[in-house]
Amino acid sequence: MNRNFMMMLGNMFGRKDNQGFSQGTMQELAQRLQTEKDFILLDVRTHEEFEEGHIPGAICIPNEMIAGEAATKLPNKDQLIFVYCHSGMRSMMSAKFLANQGYTNVVECGGIVDWKGRLE
Repeated sequence: MNRNFMMMLGNMFGRKDNQGFSQGTMQELAQRLQTEKDFILLDVRTHEEFEEGHIPGAICIPNEMIAGEAATKLPNKDQLIFVYCHSGMRSMMSAKFLANQGYTNVVECGGIVDWKGRLE
């Protein structure tokens, strides 16, 4: 079975992958942003990339700084956290790091290159 199909099945049934976090798509993120109320939208690109345009409501903790800033900026380890970057590589690394630190509700959403909505 291909990865996208397995990811879709896992998301449908609320399963986490073997990394300890869930994965979704930017389309799924757009839908969930309309219905979820209590979440953090985490952009792990650099501050410069963030300033060039980001998904409305996102906060920026660059992947390179997440180890030093997660505890203070993301204090609730049960908080729903949607993570994205430019293409999906850094968001995957950050989601894995957060899961390894005990965060229980992390959803890795891939890259902003696939985002169809407006940017700030």
